[in-house]
Amino acid sequence: MSEMINKLVDEKLNKIFADYPDTADLQELQEELESDLIASSEDKKTVDVTEEAAVAAAFKEFGDIDEVIDQVLDENQDKDNHYRKTIQEHHIDLDDDGIRIDNGKLLNINDDGITINNGKTISINSEGVKLGNMVINEDGINFNGKKSKESFDEVNANFKDTDFDTEVHVESMPLTDESEFSTTDIKKMDIFSENAYLKILPTNGQKIVIREYMSRSNPDYQVKAEIVDDTLVVKQGRVPHFLPLRIKTQILIPKEFTGKLRITNRSGSLLLQNMDNIDQALINVHSGLVNIRNISINQLLIQSTSGKIVLEDVDVKNSLSVNAKSGIIKLDDVFSPDYNIQANSGTIRGLDLSGAGSITAKSGTIKIEFEKITSDVKVSNNSGTIKLMMPEHDSYDFDLEARSGVVKMNQAANYKHDVLSLKEGRVGTGPQYKLTAKANSGTIKVN
Repeated sequence: MSEMINKLVDEKLNKIFADYPDTADLQELQEELESDLIASSEDKKTVDVTEEAAVAAAFKEFGDIDEVIDQVLDENQDKDNHYRKTIQEHHIDLDDDGIRIDNGKLLNINDDGITINNGKTISINSEGVKLGNMVINEDGINFNGKKSKESFDEVNANFKDTDFDTEVHVESMPLTDESEFSTTDIKKMDIFSENAYLKILPTNGQKIVIREYMSRSNPDYQVKAEIVDDTLVVKQGRVPHFLPLRIKTQILIPKEFTGKLRITNRSGSLLLQNMDNIDQALINVHSGLVNIRNISINQLLIQSTSGKIVLEDVDVKNSLSVNAKSGIIKLDDVFSPDYNIQANSGTIRGLDLSGAGSITAKSGTIKIEFEKITSDVKVSNNSGTIKLMMPEHDSYDFDLEARSGVVKMNQAANYKHDVLSLKEGRVGTGPQYKLTAKANSGTIKVN
């Protein structure tokens, strides 16, 4: 690294920032700009390009720095003004019961859902979603009581998830760094990502390959990887606070790798695809899309704060655990002899779900079509609808109860109890398992 380039960049930035207030945010912005511009200048420095010319080209390529500074100053001023205006004009309550603005008239968030403007503008609860005069619920999409041409399920059926790329695809951003590691002594991989689009794919080779594509070429932003004992630790590089940065990271793992994966992704997207021999994967995400496709694994654990979790063609030989605080859980052709699917708020949808275990939601809709059930199944929803499609020729005991709702059993059955909110009995003759479904409020439908 050239000391002259460092000096030239520092002098230019000091001259620009001298006309602005000395705030913590601007100090951080100057540090980010310095790192970025030094890296850019180093790339441009060649035998035929002097250090002065390289620095001048880096500043010219970056563009108007004053505009970036003004934007940071404007954003901070807007935040301060908005905060003062909010405190002066509205009454805000935050407690264990939720969040209320103007005693819930302007905004009310609690366990029952979300309303804005007393529900006239937006209302989201167990009965569906209301946006102005549009209502979305289990009956479809309605405008002032008139049903649209497409039902809600038809809209979902036509929706396609992102068409994820494979190893052979060339990324749209330039490849900034690539590294390889032998798997001889590696039994575990710890992957920490802040905001990258992370793809974990198989390779026919014998080495783990890490490729990173970035919108900015700066070594400070590049991934850092090292082997610690028997673990390959992969960490995303420094993330600038003010400067925009897009990152796509590919981690290619040999198909024969039988170790464990631990993946932490704060925000962004994660794709894990086409792996057959991994022993265990522990995935923790804060927000964004998690897509697990076409894998066979012994144990899979996914925890998400918000976002969407999609599992497609997944075979879990032992235990499967999915826990989402908010967002959608979508299961398509998934098997586990011991699954535990939980959503605090949001929708759980399953197509061709197989195995046994429990499915729990605090609010929202649970809709599951079972392909094969191997042992007892428990489904519970605090407030919302439960819809279950059972395997056609199965025999099973059932206990269905909606404390303040309706239970509908649409299969021929022998009943011990048959009332509006409680149905208990047996389908068929020799029961293979027991189905238990409970809801505090809402409807339970079994077909």
